[in-house]
Amino acid sequence: MAPISKTFDFGNISVGFSKYDQKVETGIWHFHQKPMISLVLFGGNMEHRKRNQIERKSGSLNFYHAFEIHKNEYQVFPSTHINLEVEPSFLKQHDLSQNTIKEAVEHSVDSRFTFLKFLKEAGINDSHSKSSVEMLFLSFLQPSGVNFDANHPIWASRIRDLLHDRWNEHFTLKELSEYVNVHPVNISKYFGRYFGCTLGAYMRKLKIEGSLSLLESSNYSLTEVAHYCGFSDQSHFTRVFKSMTGHLPKEVVKL
Repeated sequence: MAPISKTFDFGNISVGFSKYDQKVETGIWHFHQKPMISLVLFGGNMEHRKRNQIERKSGSLNFYHAFEIHKNEYQVFPSTHINLEVEPSFLKQHDLSQNTIKEAVEHSVDSRFTFLKFLKEAGINDSHSKSSVEMLFLSFLQPSGVNFDANHPIWASRIRDLLHDRWNEHFTLKELSEYVNVHPVNISKYFGRYFGCTLGAYMRKLKIEGSLSLLESSNYSLTEVAHYCGFSDQSHFTRVFKSMTGHLPKEVVKL
């Protein structure tokens, strides 16, 4: 069975969707004429480049320079990928370079959410979609999310580790304050600087990211996924999921 593949051309940017339901003969060295970003939404593959080998799992986001030679071996099925190719002239027009994209990819914390929005806009594909896709792409290139430099405080790292390790739980500001022994006012003042958003927004990101892995397994009902991820009910989960991805959970399951 041949893979399912669709490409939506928006002039400066094209959005591609590919799904491999079973093993196919790939593994052919090839390149793309334009800079490309590839997201593994579900599944995974082993990728070979000239100097290294990369195991790509669900959530992996990778950048390819124009004419960069590589080959893929799909090993996890179904394997679903979303790809973006960008016209070099569009980058030049906005004083951007391929390295700008590479750096954004390396620091992205919302990649699956953003790329699901690209796919949603591609599905709409009306007279407004070209501008919407361009805006989504330019927004993606802007620095966002966790900002941990050499001078970040230890308490920020401890909070980050706690939230990621226990992502499906709920923490109050008071509990975080007691955990790191830092006054709530100081946490509130600097949280946005290091995490790029409020505590609630950051926790919702982690919960929705965690839900994608559960949805991928197809062993859980939406009610079970919502409960495990710490949402009050399926309706609450669905509202937050759609606001962050542009899709209903059941739409993503069918991709």
